[in-house]
Amino acid sequence: LRGSCLCRGVEYTVDDDFAYMGHCHCSQCRKFSGSAFSAFGGIEPAKLRFSKGSELIARYEKKPQIWLAFCRNCGSSLFSEQTGRAYLHLRLGTLDDVPTGKPRYHVFVGSKAPWHDIRDDFPQFDTVPDRRP
Repeated sequence: LRGSCLCRGVEYTVDDDFAYMGHCHCSQCRKFSGSAFSAFGGIEPAKLRFSKGSELIARYEKKPQIWLAFCRNCGSSLFSEQTGRAYLHLRLGTLDDVPTGKPRYHVFVGSKAPWHDIRDDFPQFDTVPDRRP
């Protein structure tokens, strides 16, 4: 699959092999995405390859050992990474191609935006489940 940031300064390819996909409603993802939630897919880091603009990727350490990656030109949120975690969380909105999977659950619903109503029947978790659905 191909993906890019808004200004197309960063372009990447990623294997269509996401371990899981979901929607995160935590306040930090809302701030970083500028929306009610962030749609993400868990992918092994080796399956994400930057074909253009890797030097434009900036990282913000939101908590010790947890980084948010974004394009320094346009600000597009690209992915998050955490020391010791087997998967990056790629922001699905940056995909140019359509993956075979779809988000199937909601996390951090306990802190979701009060003005947003979840209108699907996917499982909802107040925080993060021990195992991803």
